[in-house]
Amino acid sequence: MSKNAIIWTVVIVIVVILLGWWYFASMNQPSVTTTPTTQSSEKSISSFTLSGLNPVVNGAIDNTNYTVSLTVPTGTDVTTLIPSISVSDYATVSPSSNVAQDFTNPVTYTVTAQDGSTQAYTVTVTVAGSTPTPAPAAQ
Repeated sequence: MSKNAIIWTVVIVIVVILLGWWYFASMNQPSVTTTPTTQSSEKSISSFTLSGLNPVVNGAIDNTNYTVSLTVPTGTDVTTLIPSISVSDYATVSPSSNVAQDFTNPVTYTVTAQDGSTQAYTVTVTVAGSTPTPAPAAQ
């Protein structure tokens, strides 16, 4: 075998080895697939509590009419109550939980789902022994 034939044989073997290595390396790459993520549309209030009061006052939640009703003890100052609010997983609420709120009149809380859809809840706080302030009429 001539020197040129040996060189060409070595070159061909190297090329075959490199092509084989490239082929097997590309076959072992994890396939990248994108799966669409479905965002949650859940947007409900699961608990509404006035824990700063003694005793603690838990709201009655109506997820059909989207209302929350609470009755606080006589003499409670309803202008600076701090509610603790739990909502559906991945949802947010505005006004925020644990922020002082004036409940002299009904307050609207908006729950926003992960997908951006919203649900408004009307929260009414009544002082025991008093007449509740009605929600403003829709115009």
